[in-house]
Amino acid sequence: MATPQSLALSDKLMLSDVLMHLKDLMTTSGMGIKESNCEKMRALLTSTSGRTATHQFELFQYMNEKGFYPVKNAPPTDLKETFALFQET
Repeated sequence: MATPQSLALSDKLMLSDVLMHLKDLMTTSGMGIKESNCEKMRALLTSTSGRTATHQFELFQYMNEKGFYPVKNAPPTDLKETFALFQET
């Protein structure tokens, strides 16, 4: 029989779940912004998306610091090329 301890979610699992939901909310907000023809709705969704992006990044940084979400930094030349690509548009 399962004990409460064996059913407990780990910190990593809980934070990963929250991070996934924040990413999903950003996607949904972005879709709503693209599809809405109401300026007030677009403004609300844009504001929500910005706040969600901030929370998502803060959570990502926390998880990275704790070793829950390790990343490998891109080489500086790749970053420079990507920045240039987006600055052209």
